[in-house]
Amino acid sequence: MTEIAHRDNPLPRLAVPGERFGWIYQDPSLYRRRFPEPPPVPGVVPPELVTRAAAAKERAMRRMGVALGVGLGLAVLFGCCQRFGAALGEPVGALVMFLMILSAFGGLGGAAVVWLLKRQAERDLATAQEQVRATYEQARAGWDARSAAFEHHQQQALAQMYEWGAATPSPGTRRIDVVGGTSYGWEALLTVFGGSLLSTRGPMTLVDFTGEALCGELMTLAEQTGRSVRVTGFPSGLRDLDLLAGLSARELVDLLVESMYGEGTGGDRADRHRDTMLLGELCEVLGEDVSIARLVAGLRVLTDRPGQPALSEIECALVAGLMPEEARRQAHQHVRRLESFLRPLTGLGQAAGGPPTAELSCLVADRDGRSAQHDLLKDLLVQWLIRRVSREAISGGSIVLVGADDLHHRQIERLGTLCERRGIRLVLFFAHLREQSLHALGGGEVAFMRLGNHREAQQAAEFIGRQHRFVLSGLTRTLGGDQTHTLANSEGGSETEGGSEGSRGEGKSLIKQRSRNWSRSRTWSQTQSVASGANWSDAASAQRVYEYAVEPRVLQDLPDYALLLVKGEGRGSVVQAVECNPEIVTLPRMTMDPLPAVSLPPAGEAAHPVSGMPGQVTLSQPAPIVSQPTSPDQAAAGVLPGWGAGGPVPHQQPAPRPGVPSGPTAPPPPPIPPQPPRQRQQPEPPQGPGWGQG
Repeated sequence: MTEIAHRDNPLPRLAVPGERFGWIYQDPSLYRRRFPEPPPVPGVVPPELVTRAAAAKERAMRRMGVALGVGLGLAVLFGCCQRFGAALGEPVGALVMFLMILSAFGGLGGAAVVWLLKRQAERDLATAQEQVRATYEQARAGWDARSAAFEHHQQQALAQMYEWGAATPSPGTRRIDVVGGTSYGWEALLTVFGGSLLSTRGPMTLVDFTGEALCGELMTLAEQTGRSVRVTGFPSGLRDLDLLAGLSARELVDLLVESMYGEGTGGDRADRHRDTMLLGELCEVLGEDVSIARLVAGLRVLTDRPGQPALSEIECALVAGLMPEEARRQAHQHVRRLESFLRPLTGLGQAAGGPPTAELSCLVADRDGRSAQHDLLKDLLVQWLIRRVSREAISGGSIVLVGADDLHHRQIERLGTLCERRGIRLVLFFAHLREQSLHALGGGEVAFMRLGNHREAQQAAEFIGRQHRFVLSGLTRTLGGDQTHTLANSEGGSETEGGSEGSRGEGKSLIKQRSRNWSRSRTWSQTQSVASGANWSDAASAQRVYEYAVEPRVLQDLPDYALLLVKGEGRGSVVQAVECNPEIVTLPRMTMDPLPAVSLPPAGEAAHPVSGMPGQVTLSQPAPIVSQPTSPDQAAAGVLPGWGAGGPVPHQQPAPRPGVPSGPTAPPPPPIPPQPPRQRQQPEPPQGPGWGQG
């Protein structure tokens, strides 16, 4: 018999107070430290033992040969002399025989002594080496034991660390924009983030314009945690939804006109004012009982179609009197256009008992594709939300708009401003980063999911920002040498020759004398000098370039459940890699709170050194505010004393995050490993109050 183990439902675990987009992975191995004690080094054998053993081995054969040669040579010599010794007498012969034997044994003994000395030197060396080896093995064993104890203690500490921590919005953030992604990713993010919003902020109003009913899993979560859920489809369920309840005639006209024109300006301004005036006059004629059906009936009267059951005969006459016959004929096309806008809304709220009051109110578009009525209802629903927030019909809680791509950015900004004043969390999901969404982006924190289009990915990378990096731009190498050689050779000599000759004669007092002297000298020398030179050097240059903090390719390759969260950190901003797969809640080393701040070990002690904070990229850092002296002139000009004198605003140090290092020189975060898409629940189209109940 096979027993089936039923797995606990993970959805209720997501309904824990504390807002979270998903989880950030923390690699515990980044906090691992190297064993601080260096490994032991083997000892050194005394060099004199090595020298003696090597010398004994080298000289042993020669010395043994010399000893044997001398001993045996003398023995042979004495053997030859033994014949002569025997002739001289028996004692002399015996002596020679003794010397011969002594020489032979002496040579053998000398060779044996040399061999013994060699063996002794080798034994001494082997003994010293064994002692060194034993000492090293003992030290290594002790070091291994201490290292194993250190690693065991460290492993126990790392085993207590969380691997997944919650990614939360920054304090004070009122609006969240989610850009890109797939239907699987949106459903997972709605389940995780929506479940935390329900548990933290209370009632939620969710409008799904995609027609995919992506809130099915979130509704299941709300029902399993005991929260009331109300689902209304549009346009099929308009009878159960009264978007005009509690509006005055003036507010009703403004709501309808703004929905029809979608915040259009310019060439539509004249028609817009004309429609406002006409609908306002109809409301004055109809009195307090104003509805879409009665307004449509009044427009039909203006196009010469009397007998409308929604109006009395007196009201029909009053409506017909609003315009002369010629004016009605000229405005016929214009009035028909108004009728075409309002006629699909005639059944709005006829079966409704009031606005939805459930803790989770879902308005889900039908799956019949886009139509003109769908676009009108989209603008009408946004205007309805704006009116409800402005009239404080919604206080606190959260509003989620899924598929807000076609909404005008002015409507989004107006709704965002009102939600910020009322303390309401506004969450917008944009499938693409196009004109309207690009204009609306930046009202709060932004989460980027997969953007397949390269232009949208490039625009998202531009929004995230750029930063300066230093890269190698040139490499110069010069090889050579510098050598000077001078050769001088001098040879010289001297030769001198000289002589003298003379004659002298005397006679009869006549003295005759003659002499001659001469000399000759020669000197010579020779000198030769030669010089050559060369130079060498290595040089590299780095260039400061301006690059994307996150490359567009990273945004195009994100997995279904991954997102890059651009959030404020103090007075700066960072990008964090977040995983929104709801199944992470089933992992053992996971926390529903942010990861505690644990400092990374220094680079010199870390087993895996990283630069910056893992898991995030720093886009900008807070700059300290330098105190400025206040002069009387500045005070007179309106500068308050002490303004700007504060130090840098302290900001909470974020918990360490794994993946992409931070800082101006950090590389893009590593891509999150892809995961297979979860089987998304496919709820049925809205057909009644019981739709979506798991």
